[in-house]
Amino acid sequence: MYSVVVAFGLASVMLCIGMAIRAKVKFFQHMLMPVSVIGGILGFILMNLVLSKYPVGGVSVTDFSNIVDVFFVMSFISIGLTGSKKKKNKKTEDGKKKKSSGPVRGAIGMALIWCILYALQPLVGILIVSITGKAFHMDSMYGILVPFAFCQGPGQASTYGRLFEYTYGFDKAEMVALTYAIFGFLSAFLIGVPFARYGLKKGLARNKSKINEAVERGYFVPEEQREPLGKSTFHSANIETAAAHFAIMGVCYLLALVLAKLVNFIPALGSTFSAMLFMWGMFAAYIVKAVMRKLNIEYLINNAFQSRITGFLSDYLVVCAFMAIQVGIIGNWIVPILLASVASGIVTFFICLFFGERLGSDHDFERVLGVFGTSTGTTPSGVSLLRMVDPKLQTSTGAELGMMNMAMIFSTPTMLFITFAGLKMISLPIACGGMFLTIFIYIILLKVFGVLRKPTFTVAKGRISDGAESGEEIPFLRGYLHDTVDVTDTAAVESMIHNSWN
Repeated sequence: MYSVVVAFGLASVMLCIGMAIRAKVKFFQHMLMPVSVIGGILGFILMNLVLSKYPVGGVSVTDFSNIVDVFFVMSFISIGLTGSKKKKNKKTEDGKKKKSSGPVRGAIGMALIWCILYALQPLVGILIVSITGKAFHMDSMYGILVPFAFCQGPGQASTYGRLFEYTYGFDKAEMVALTYAIFGFLSAFLIGVPFARYGLKKGLARNKSKINEAVERGYFVPEEQREPLGKSTFHSANIETAAAHFAIMGVCYLLALVLAKLVNFIPALGSTFSAMLFMWGMFAAYIVKAVMRKLNIEYLINNAFQSRITGFLSDYLVVCAFMAIQVGIIGNWIVPILLASVASGIVTFFICLFFGERLGSDHDFERVLGVFGTSTGTTPSGVSLLRMVDPKLQTSTGAELGMMNMAMIFSTPTMLFITFAGLKMISLPIACGGMFLTIFIYIILLKVFGVLRKPTFTVAKGRISDGAESGEEIPFLRGYLHDTVDVTDTAAVESMIHNSWN
């Protein structure tokens, strides 16, 4: 009964040890390795070498998997509750409204690269598992889980892994998906960090500046502690602001369960949609937010504090995802999983490099790092790599990463092919053919949107040009992506990124 609480405590211990290691060990500081990943690696070792033989408090990998599942839904609820107040358009000297110049083109380009990878990674996974998995009695269908782990992170990996395991009947699917997610995180830093340092040496980054010492050490000393966690919206004599925010999130969670129960009655696809509780969690948050807005009490939710809650959930989600893996359960499947992960990591890097260097701006190198980190882990992974070459977020890349949630719209065809294959409504070869076709559609869209140009840099030659990015916006997207974020406002950009991690 209390094993989940003990599991949460163990995850907390791993995070504390991770904080100490990040603060003292130069290697992890230079790698900008997040505490959640450091703690997760330690937790993975603890679970597989110690607690698998000498369990404490009845804790098992299932407890960590349940935490991942719940926290992932709660994080989407938190994102849904976090609103953004639109800034008024500034006026020019002649009194006319000044058009906002948000980094729309870069966001579109990076989103389409992400979509290409979302369709390509399952093809790579299926190919590798079909070749190597036969010797280990592993179905090639398990390779289709790679994009949920790499492109979408451990939360989606757990959600869709459970869907494939309990709805589609693929044994150990959740464990396989989470293992892919772990290798995805490792790819982000083992490939991304050396490339970032190489780029700095070759002069590929637009702004050469030293990484802030606080960023490397991972904490603020007393004189640096100026950033508030948010504002109190309730009087503490009545109820703590934190308790009120979590109470509202709890209401959203229950509403999400009701919505998921209702969609389960949809013929054929009902069970699939019902299992996507994170989606209904965000939808429930939108409903609650709309009701509060109608009652003129929306101000009771402080956006800054709510975004901190999202960060809290994501940190625990990552460390628990590592601790939810038990090598003994996967058995010999670890070999094809490892090979599929390595192949996916390498292919992802070269796709990001090939298309990223052709986006047409003076900060395409920063974009390559951002989209690579996001396509192998989560948005914070991309931001960590970006900070190595753009520590002050002076380029628009940070804001573009925040806008990349629009990628989910373009990736719908891939999601449908995977879903239909899982339900056995279409064969795996047909699903692969469909995903292969969508890759070419995304490439065409890159050209249509004007973000497939001549390279602005190459690994061998270095910087070639500063690009020729047009400041004009594509008409039907005008206003769709704008939060009128000033890319020189680091706090605003970081808030936007934080609220859109996947």
